[in-house]
Amino acid sequence: MASEADPTQPLGVQRVLRLARDELDSGRADEAEFLYREVTDVDANNPEALDALAELAAPAHDPMRQRSLALRIAGRFGRPALEALAQRPRVLKYRALSTCRRVTGSPVALQPVLFLGPGEIVLGEHVQFGWKASPLFYTGYCHVEAAGKESRIEFGDRVEFNNNAMLKSEGPGIRIGRDGLFGAHVEVFDSNFHDLDPRRRVGGTPKMAPVEIAENVFVGMSVKILKGVTIGADSVIGAGAVVTSSIPSGVIAAGNPARVIREL
Repeated sequence: MASEADPTQPLGVQRVLRLARDELDSGRADEAEFLYREVTDVDANNPEALDALAELAAPAHDPMRQRSLALRIAGRFGRPALEALAQRPRVLKYRALSTCRRVTGSPVALQPVLFLGPGEIVLGEHVQFGWKASPLFYTGYCHVEAAGKESRIEFGDRVEFNNNAMLKSEGPGIRIGRDGLFGAHVEVFDSNFHDLDPRRRVGGTPKMAPVEIAENVFVGMSVKILKGVTIGADSVIGAGAVVTSSIPSGVIAAGNPARVIREL
């Protein structure tokens, strides 16, 4: 089996092969087999992946391997182990597909998270993506994209996102303070991404402005937070709200467009 990535292979394939080798070296054969099969889906004749799969298949009739598989099927390992077996290969796959090279910190990725773009992504301590008790945990993913070279998305300590978060910065930046709590399907953008003038819809200049979300903000499910918005500390944004203008500290806001309902 090859010990180093072949420079003639696509970068994505190299990443997946490297992750597969790491999993195999750590004794996680099931995860390694999943990743090698991902490679052969893209490159059916990849020699390293084919050699590895052949080696992994060789002991299939070994009594200890059969016993291990039987125990897993019987549920002897318990639900947490089965959940990890289902989700961990997906987390590794999206890590391999991530392209952002300027990521500081390491997420708690309960659900897969994809980090994209040439910009900067900064993660504080214990920033979590995904929640297993919510819908689409095993099928969705979180998308974080610093699309421009000057883009910066910053997460404070202990920020938690439910499933299928979408954050994208084209330049001005997105900053989220510590202890933020975000429901499923939340979207945060610092740009219109396209000029609104119909004559310049493609190739025009989109409007952009930074997004600032202070500490301890609670954002409900399916909220959209648009460019130029500041949300003050401790505030709550109701489910389904579209936040187009700034919200002060210590209030509840909801609706489309979001408006203050009352103080906390």
